[in-house]
This record gives sequence, C-alpha cells and structure tokens, in this order.
Amino acid sequence: MQLSTFTDYTLRVLMHLTAAQDQKLTTRQISEIHDAKFNHVAKVTQWLVREGYVSSTRGRSGGLHLIGDPSAITVGKIVRKLEGQDGVAECMRGDGGTCILAPSCELKSALHDAQEAFFRSLDNKTLASLTNGRIDPLLRKLNQSIVT
Repeated sequence: MQLSTFTDYTLRVLMHLTAAQDQKLTTRQISEIHDAKFNHVAKVTQWLVREGYVSSTRGRSGGLHLIGDPSAITVGKIVRKLEGQDGVAECMRGDGGTCILAPSCELKSALHDAQEAFFRSLDNKTLASLTNGRIDPLLRKLNQSIVT
C-alpha cells in the first residue's frame, strides 16, 4: 500500500510538532524544512486544525501547536482517516468498480483483510513513538529553521 503525499506530509507535520514540544512552528518553516511546496503543507495544516489535532495562532508569535498528548494519538487513526476510504484495488471502491470478475472473485476480501492488517499495525504506533529517541536531528533542523 502506498500512502498519498497528503498523508505523508500530515505525518511529517505531526512529527515536527511532536518534536517541537512547546515551540510553535509555522507552516512556512515546516515546508522549508522538507523543501515542500507551501500550498501543499498549508492544506495539510488546515486539515489538521479542522480535525482538532493542531491549534493555529496568527500573528508575530503565532504558529502551529500540537493539541493533546502525542503518546495518545495513534498513527493508525490518522492514516485510516486519510487513506481508509479508498481501497487498494478498483473493486474495493464504494461503487464496486467495473471489474467483471467481482461476482465470483475473492480478491476483494483478501485485499480488505490485508488493508485492515496494515491499519491495525499502525494502531500500535503513536506520534510519540515515531520520534522517541530519534528526535535530535529533527530538533536541530527545527531550531535552525526557528532561528533563521
């Protein structure tokens, strides 16, 4: 299963905000760290604010801040929200797709089981576990961005 760019950026933003702890980061800082287009990261941060994962403050001392405990936010829940509505094959679409084998095929069931196993494995990971013990390089990059 391949994650969309939107999901990838969502996880990166959340990891940065987890590592930043009490520091606020701007969408521009995060987009520069990843050499990503500002508009793409802005859509991600807007979604995160709308979903209640992140707070956003405007103004000179504004920025983004993670809401809640990173050890209570599971990666599986986030990825399922973003990727769960689309199946890994056409036959898993809401309208059933156009596959003529669908009436007698067990592939849809097998792929559904595999997709659910993927999500369940991510349910065991939290934002805190994604950055635990490996945040020094990330914090260095963040601090360079905050200073400049």
